[in-house]
Amino acid sequence: MTPGGATGGGRDLPLPRSGPRGWLTMAVYQPLFLLGFLCWSPMLLWRWLADPQKRTRTRERMGFVPSLRSDKPVVWIHGVSVGEVKAASNLVARIRQERPDLQIVLSTTTPNGHLVARQEHPDLPIVFYPLDLASFPSRALGRVRPRCVLLMELEIWPNFLQAARKRDIPVAVVNGRISEKTFRGYRLLRGLLPQLDLITRYCVQDKAYQKRLLDLGVDPARVAVTGNMKYDSVAMRDHGDACARLRPWLAPAGEAVLVAGSTHHDEEAFLLQSMPPAAAQRVRLVLVPRHPERSAAIAEVVRAAGRTPVRWSEAGGALPALGAADVVVVDVIGQLQSFYAACDVAFVGGSLIPHGGQNMLEPAAQGKATIFGPHTANFRRDVELLRAADAVVQTADRASFPAALAALLADPARQRELGARARAVIADNRGATARTFDLIAELLGPRR
Repeated sequence: MTPGGATGGGRDLPLPRSGPRGWLTMAVYQPLFLLGFLCWSPMLLWRWLADPQKRTRTRERMGFVPSLRSDKPVVWIHGVSVGEVKAASNLVARIRQERPDLQIVLSTTTPNGHLVARQEHPDLPIVFYPLDLASFPSRALGRVRPRCVLLMELEIWPNFLQAARKRDIPVAVVNGRISEKTFRGYRLLRGLLPQLDLITRYCVQDKAYQKRLLDLGVDPARVAVTGNMKYDSVAMRDHGDACARLRPWLAPAGEAVLVAGSTHHDEEAFLLQSMPPAAAQRVRLVLVPRHPERSAAIAEVVRAAGRTPVRWSEAGGALPALGAADVVVVDVIGQLQSFYAACDVAFVGGSLIPHGGQNMLEPAAQGKATIFGPHTANFRRDVELLRAADAVVQTADRASFPAALAALLADPARQRELGARARAVIADNRGATARTFDLIAELLGPRR
């Protein structure tokens, strides 16, 4: 389904203002956040003393981001972690193409998001988003001096929004989504939600998210359905070179390659148990954990299963010959797309445990047969679209997963069918970036 034209949202919206509810919210919010920060500060101090990199991160999270020396007006784009950073890639490219007179600054919250942002945009300033406490947001805004701020999905913090309002800086939510859990929490606290009123424009992924925001009292003129920018960003790059390099290494004897991407605790052990010894001889398993720092523990899990772990960071550029029982453990960030390109079947992690799933659009966009478990609440709409087109395999529960995986690995024709249908779904749902750009164009200001 193509989202169609952007719905809702007029032009020239006035900059939102806070009222008595805003004062009440901050009177409740600030002490609670301060209490949480004080409880966290001993751990923060320990990390700060132990790791020089964390010192830089802590300074930036306190608002001491590098001051820009650009003579161009600044657009600040924020994505919490890896997924949001990747989803923003096409919008970053569009702004750079259409508005070369602007300077883009990217911020993230997590170290992995920061690393991926640097890999994706090596020539742009990348900073850590400030903690929402005291003068930290105001300090960061004063050093960046943005013309506008674009927040990916629904990363809204009262202190930051109040600081932006005081500086007359418009803030927009792009690629917006609000989960059912977040919606229920916000609905309970509706009387203390002036931060929703401080957003100039919401560009949301679908009508369900639009309805939730309207039910929370957001002005309909500020909410537009633009579609999901992830459909644009996942189709941006050709990974043919990576496939040409990795595929012969992973499958020297024509093995099927199964890449388990963004896995979480317990999923690696379950996958190893799900592959009987006979199948293990014919299938190359590649484990790409969501958090690479877990790789040492995953290597031990592989050994306990009677297999041999080969860590990607140790293989290096030489790509040593792999034995039949070897399992590749990718222990560095930013390699998942390359390994997806070289696989026959992709398993998407976070779906066999109650986590909500990870991004299944990435292997789908590369035309790979994709399988995942029942827990996909974080990607509800994407799963609906892919399943409606019979473009993926989703198991109803954990118990049925091994049989479904074995059947898919044994059926190359089915793999090709799923891959082709998945590509078609991605193609049919592209265009959100262009619609989003049209709606935020006024916030970018006049051309120089």
